[in-house]
Amino acid sequence: MGVGNARCWRLEEYRASLSYLSPATQHRYLTGLDWMIRASAELGILDPADLNVRLVRRVISKRQASGVARSTLRTDLAAFSSYLRFRDDLDLAPLRLALVKPGTSTQRKLPRTLDATSVRATLDGLRSHPDANLLHYAVLETLYDTGLRVGELVQLDLGDVDFAGCRISVRNGKGGRPRVVPVAQCCLDAMQRYLGTRSDRSTALFLGPRGSRLGVRSVQRIVDHYFPGAHPHSLRHSYATHLLENGADLRSLQELLGHARLSTTEIYTHVSHERLARVYRELHPRGK
Repeated sequence: MGVGNARCWRLEEYRASLSYLSPATQHRYLTGLDWMIRASAELGILDPADLNVRLVRRVISKRQASGVARSTLRTDLAAFSSYLRFRDDLDLAPLRLALVKPGTSTQRKLPRTLDATSVRATLDGLRSHPDANLLHYAVLETLYDTGLRVGELVQLDLGDVDFAGCRISVRNGKGGRPRVVPVAQCCLDAMQRYLGTRSDRSTALFLGPRGSRLGVRSVQRIVDHYFPGAHPHSLRHSYATHLLENGADLRSLQELLGHARLSTTEIYTHVSHERLARVYRELHPRGK
């Protein structure tokens, strides 16, 4: 962050205040704030004390007009809102009103889910294929059977897996919230088959080809190879949607996913309703 006056913005102190968040979330918040600092500097504002509602709304409008994805804009605004709360030494509270643009839709984009039959067929094929990549199989099973975020998956250590108790301890959940997730025996079997191919002393559960901890990009490539166009989060969405469609209640799903708020989990009810509507349209005599 080389733009603006770092001392005026108190960047190092703000960075330290985010220590309760996961490293990935900290990075995203700092990136979002960096965008605001740079945009303000382009308008001649180098000190946050000089910000005002009119200027902030102008910056947001410019950002929105650039075609940035809504999810990115939401995260940027959340980062700036976090910073405004941090700066209790300045009278910046009124600026938070500028973060909601009149007429802006708050509807969230429905997540993509994979067909349950297709997912099962792919995983069953890997399990039975004699030449299957056991790392790929274990990673895919873990993503779909636990609903972990990709950042949580790559941080798993061997000691986080309770093979006897059929559960995984997620120590570095989003927002620093730990949780315990049940896991199916078929997933544990996949892990054990993969671990049987290793002779290293690493504590990491999943290792990349060079012997270091498997990275997020590598997981993305694995998922895209078996489910073209999909993202690791697609398997998390599928996990949640398929559980809900088979009778899981929202409170239990909230705990399994590690959501801080039930409202975040409720998006999956919209996915389920959309699927029901599609079934109705396709199968009911009067639905077409």
